[in-house]
Amino acid sequence: MTDLFSYWEITALVIGEELPGVTFSVFIGDGDDAAADGYYFDLQRFVNDRPDEQNVRNRTDSYCVVNESGGVHFGGLNEVSLVPGLLTLSFTEEAAVVLDLPSNVIPLGIGSGVDLDELRAGLYRILTYGNPQKFPRLNLG
Repeated sequence: MTDLFSYWEITALVIGEELPGVTFSVFIGDGDDAAADGYYFDLQRFVNDRPDEQNVRNRTDSYCVVNESGGVHFGGLNEVSLVPGLLTLSFTEEAAVVLDLPSNVIPLGIGSGVDLDELRAGLYRILTYGNPQKFPRLNLG
């Protein structure tokens, strides 16, 4: 039933250090080849416990969202909700424009092979990084 409302379905999940010692990432995509030819969101944070002074000055002091359109936005999520079968990402208007999204609310179906506990823990680690003013409301069940 959630497929009727989802923008696309998460069937690929990769969590870990994307750049060893630099960035930690939660990559969600619509297939194993999503990064090359599909839909995806790559949510990233620095591995350091806190952003450094340069990150604060550059306003890169929070999590980052990258997608297949080539968009990159630091912060930008108002709310993230995870319920069985559905992940809903609610973006700010600015982030939706930068990421070239069709709407500021993006519901994503979750494929049966996706580990929800791993997704939940990864999202929490990413989205609670850095500037607390940029933390989204989290409903990760």
